[in-house]
Amino acid sequence: MYSGSLTIPPTTATFDFLLTWYVISAIIAGGFVIGILIFFAVKYRAREGAPPPSKGPESLWVVVAVVLIMGSALAAAGYQSFAAETNIEIPNSPNAVTIMVTGFQWGWNFTYPNGQFAVDNLTVPAGRVVILNVTSRDVYHEFGIAMLAVKEDAIPGKVNQLWFEVPDPGFYGDAIRCYQLCGVGHAFMIANLIVVNDSAWNRFMGSG
Repeated sequence: MYSGSLTIPPTTATFDFLLTWYVISAIIAGGFVIGILIFFAVKYRAREGAPPPSKGPESLWVVVAVVLIMGSALAAAGYQSFAAETNIEIPNSPNAVTIMVTGFQWGWNFTYPNGQFAVDNLTVPAGRVVILNVTSRDVYHEFGIAMLAVKEDAIPGKVNQLWFEVPDPGFYGDAIRCYQLCGVGHAFMIANLIVVNDSAWNRFMGSG
């Protein structure tokens, strides 16, 4: 059950664009390759009395053109992919809030900057960058919030980071889930995301 408003986070918008770009590029490249195959299959089909295909300059230019087009497409794909990676970097925000997330069989423990902790309820301030340090107490888990398009592995002995920002207060029930099969209680490894305004956040932090 969700109550609140969401805008598309920058990471989500970037990777939505990247996926669309890949799909369109794949359709264009596939159409080009299939078109070339059909063209040559028709032009050089076996016919009685027809001379064998020539191997002159025309063939060389076709090969060069195909290599250049495919090379350009691959270079463009590489550029778009590396450009998207910049949105994964943690923003350098002075108002950022860092929270420790520890997965366990079968739930999530959240430890806040003031030392207090909560189980299965992640409370964050609206309109501020939230940085999560994600780890695990026992086996492999995977922390994810689908509506924000963020996900990170929770690995014992290792800390991984992710970030997000929700502009407005709201309650997002069962928004947090584990996306790594981790045992018989995996399906119930869920948590709520609670986004509060600044005054409520300050009260929350002062209660520790």
